[in-house]
Amino acid sequence: MRTRKVVHNRAELQRYISAMNGKENITTTVYGFRELKPNKTRGEYVTAVVPHFVIDMDKNRAEDKLGMDPDEAGERCAKEAWEVSAMLLRDNIMHMVWFTGGGFHIWVILDQEYALPPKEMNDLMFSGRDMINRWVRDMDLITLDPVVSFRPDRHIRIPNSFNFKRGVWSIPLVLGNLSEGWKMIEAKAAEPSPGIQVMGSKGMVVPIVKRDPNNIFSKSFDGVEFNAEEVRVEMERVGNIPVLPCLAASACEKGSNPAHQPRTYLMMYLLDFFRRFARPPQSSDVSDADVVKHAHAFIRRLEWADYKPNVTQDMLNHGAGRYYQTPTCPTLYAAGLCVGRCPYYDGKGV
Repeated sequence: MRTRKVVHNRAELQRYISAMNGKENITTTVYGFRELKPNKTRGEYVTAVVPHFVIDMDKNRAEDKLGMDPDEAGERCAKEAWEVSAMLLRDNIMHMVWFTGGGFHIWVILDQEYALPPKEMNDLMFSGRDMINRWVRDMDLITLDPVVSFRPDRHIRIPNSFNFKRGVWSIPLVLGNLSEGWKMIEAKAAEPSPGIQVMGSKGMVVPIVKRDPNNIFSKSFDGVEFNAEEVRVEMERVGNIPVLPCLAASACEKGSNPAHQPRTYLMMYLLDFFRRFARPPQSSDVSDADVVKHAHAFIRRLEWADYKPNVTQDMLNHGAGRYYQTPTCPTLYAAGLCVGRCPYYDGKGV
């Protein structure tokens, strides 16, 4: 994740995997893209091509949320992965499961390949996250990270690659393997097991909710069932401060390499937070120097893979001098970053 590489076709991807597999951890974006950003080093996220989505299940979440020891958390993760795969198989939904070393990835094939205009793409991404949130709630899926599945900027481990941190291989599994439990799967992953194991035969349909543009959490226009209460999310604490869930998910994963846009929005939020959201910002009794110092300390602790102190300091000084404020919900939603209605929802439409 220290550097990103753009590949333009399947052959380039295969050459990259063949050259790097077993030498370092290798990951990929969940989706491909029709266009690149101007610097040509990342995909333009609103141009994602979406033929599938990926469910990320991590045993660390059970350790953190339930206080389980690693072995117990692993068994919980395997059990939940079995439940999700069994649910999909009951509906004959085509999917594949890989052990990642720290959990499981479940690739789910959709009924069609979606290549939509930006507004419709954001509706698809949000609707998919709404669906995943329901699964998490209804099945009590502690180990499932609902943010990854419908986010075009997130990276996942490339299937059949070696996990250096865990010392095991990412291997394909079927439902019966999941029922054997974590320890058996981990032992199996000591050796590579190439290929894929396809379960089910039909693509999943994601009902796309087209919401009232004046209030994105109020109702839909097309009769698709939608309850704003079911997409409520709580503020997240990163370190010792509350962070908007959209920014926590897109820019605050420790050791990650987030895109420029969420970094900028996080900077705007941090400057506003450390000014105590004074309006106008110039009226804050906290000096620009102190605001920048606290914001930079927060960012430093995130340990971004490509963190550069001088670049970060320059950006913060520039933002503080311009008195940047927290971006609005329509701005965050239009960028595809919204993960649900949080306590800071500003009531504005798109």
